Amino acid sequence: MPENRMLSLLEVGDWGEDAALIQGLKEWEFYPLLLETYRTMDEEALYKSRVHGSGHIHRTLLFAALISWKEGLAEEDVRQYFRAACYHDVGRTFDGFDLYHGVRSSLQLEDLTGQTGEALVELKAAVTAHAHPDADMESILRSFQPEDYDRTVELTCLLKDADNLDRVRLKDLDAKFIRHQSAKELVPFAWRLLDLDQAWKNRDKGRT
Repeated sequence: MPENRMLSLLEVGDWGEDAALIQGLKEWEFYPLLLETYRTMDEEALYKSRVHGSGHIHRTLLFAALISWKEGLAEEDVRQYFRAACYHDVGRTFDGFDLYHGVRSSLQLEDLTGQTGEALVELKAAVTAHAHPDADMESILRSFQPEDYDRTVELTCLLKDADNLDRVRLKDLDAKFIRHQSAKELVPFAWRLLDLDQAWKNRDKGRT
């Protein structure tokens, strides 16, 4: 039995004009890792909100998977990206503008992901920085002293792109703030995904 709407959508959803895109994703070598991530993420740790809650996280994770596939990321890079996508908002305490929810989220990452050492440093840096303007990115990331600074920058930018794509739910997505071409190409899909997710949510409500 699927554990969340996105698993249901991936299993039996009617993707319409996006059917070829989703079929391509399903043929990606790391698609099983996406399914595993949906099934094993700690849903109870997610912020409870219609704005930054599970719906946002589930869609952000799908965007992360699509970008990972299009960018040809290696397995460990995909795993790091998925960890960041799942838990970047767990430190939220309200839905409004909050520069510090990233750092609060980062404090929970060791327990939530089991990461240690340099992998944890990189993850904490990216999740902290995602909540800040790009102008602050370098100083934030360097404060963590990652061994591979460029890799940490890339993880941060990837996280920001997946997160930004779901700004469709706020009606203020601006493609000029998206860094990767593969992510920019997903902007029309992001609007359709929001509509599809909402339709399935309403369908589930109608069954209860």
